[in-house]
Amino acid sequence: MDDAHHFARLLGGDSASVQMMETVPDPCTEQAAREWIEMRSRPSGHVFAILRTEDHEFLGSIGFGGSLEVSTLGYWIGRPYWGQGYATEAVELAVEMARLLGILKLHAETFVNNTASSRVLEKAGFRNTGSYTRDFPTRGGSRTTCSYELELE
Repeated sequence: MDDAHHFARLLGGDSASVQMMETVPDPCTEQAAREWIEMRSRPSGHVFAILRTEDHEFLGSIGFGGSLEVSTLGYWIGRPYWGQGYATEAVELAVEMARLLGILKLHAETFVNNTASSRVLEKAGFRNTGSYTRDFPTRGGSRTTCSYELELE
């Protein structure tokens, strides 16, 4: 909960970035971020702040949740930190944690226009399993997503 102000700082004025995520509220206020964090802080979920090692600067968030058979991975990095390898490193660490917890498969999705996120997943070993269109009411209606999977067994 203490990180909600970081969400608001990095995403509050960046609607374009928020629109690339399925569930982060837009606008991302501190209160909306608290509610988002609370929903993901349940026993079956694992949500982490992404911090830069050198100075512990908050860069974004990553998490996964679901069953041991298939968990869904999601992440975001604040725009000032894009293109510096932080997302790839965070995804690789989350994969290792999921593996240690006995999760058999991770699933992730990106909106089709989020090519940077697709590259991050592919660098971390995820396989593109196709694309489909579904309704995202909070994101303007029908959107095409790319689906990714990574076997952890």
